[in-house]
Amino acid sequence: MYYSDPEIIKALKSGDTGGALEFLYKILFPKVRKYVRKNSGDSSTAFDVFQDSIMVFYRYVMEDKFDPKYDIGGFVFTVSKNIWLNRLRKEKRELYLPDNKDFIDEFDNSLDCLITREREEIISELMVNLGKKCEELLRYSIFYQMKNSEICGKMGFSTENAVKTRKYKCMQKLILYIEERPALKKILKEA
Repeated sequence: MYYSDPEIIKALKSGDTGGALEFLYKILFPKVRKYVRKNSGDSSTAFDVFQDSIMVFYRYVMEDKFDPKYDIGGFVFTVSKNIWLNRLRKEKRELYLPDNKDFIDEFDNSLDCLITREREEIISELMVNLGKKCEELLRYSIFYQMKNSEICGKMGFSTENAVKTRKYKCMQKLILYIEERPALKKILKEA
């Protein structure tokens, strides 16, 4: 049976996942397997990567994060590719990239933007949970790369050492917040 993208989303949300997932495996897995095998992997590893990407897609659908204007096939392939590239980087395997770019989906750029946007939302949420002063301090320091002397004047600290101390405490708070949330830590590591 053939499923359109809206039908796949509807089936997943209604709990009638069997046919929709079988359709996705039949249509998309060969492409992911080919990509992984071309890049130092085997069929078994490709299957694991594909399953992980289907779980990411499923989570996006169930949490209403998947934008229906994107192609499901392109989304799943891009997620699979990112998962595999992350594994390769961790294992420091050699990656084969052909000269022509035929293997790149036309949806890659927009899907990469979608994934980047999700990570930005997570980082924004993290910053808000640190409190207003820490959020402001870390934004100036990390995102705007301001010097301690500039931050001192802008935020009203008495000395540059006060900025340095507060920045250290804010970073420790951020690290602790991430460490206490393994799922969040995993998502950030994939970035």
